[in-house]
Amino acid sequence: MRRLIHSIAGLALVATGAAAQVPPRPDEAQTIGAQIPDITLVADDSTTYRLSSLWGKPVIVSPIFVSCPQTCSMITESLRDALAQIGEPGVGYEVLTISFDPADDAAAMRDYRGRMGLPPAWRLATASAEDVDTLLAALDFRVTPMEGGFAHPNLIAILSPDLTVSGYVHGVTYDAKEVRAALDHSARRSSLVTRFRPFILLVAVAGLLAVAWALFLTRRRDESAA
Repeated sequence: MRRLIHSIAGLALVATGAAAQVPPRPDEAQTIGAQIPDITLVADDSTTYRLSSLWGKPVIVSPIFVSCPQTCSMITESLRDALAQIGEPGVGYEVLTISFDPADDAAAMRDYRGRMGLPPAWRLATASAEDVDTLLAALDFRVTPMEGGFAHPNLIAILSPDLTVSGYVHGVTYDAKEVRAALDHSARRSSLVTRFRPFILLVAVAGLLAVAWALFLTRRRDESAA
């Protein structure tokens, strides 16, 4: 019932023109497989850490801003309810809600945690404007300032355990099966890359050696002809 109510509310927002300025979806042809930059995050308890510290597990990234009057709280609440059916954050996966609003700080994120009823292992963070821009660019998550806040895509991004972009789940409401499938896909994708990485490197080295040998033979031929 709650999901139905959220869906109706989301459609109402679109119908009233609230979503008229929503930027386009990320270009997945450009972002899937892209490495996420190792930015510095400021947690809601004011401690700092590097994004690379999350390496080793799938990561759900949810870009929001605290004062969002429309969809951000719907996204967070729906994701919270879906993840409650999947398992505790921090065990088999990580979840990171990061604000792209320069006005948000650690205190604002702590307040947001309380309002949304998020578990302790759910990461909430801010970052410098430069680091936020770098992260959003890697996700192709385009934000447009507007009166009363920002226009932004409604989605969560899924990172593989090696912190490359695995995919997105679009919308303001999320089904637990859909999110679980996205996490499983990211884990499998990372496993395949890890499994075949030695062969990829071997082929690359062999290719370089072949090119070097061809250049050597060409040079010897030219010297002999001279």
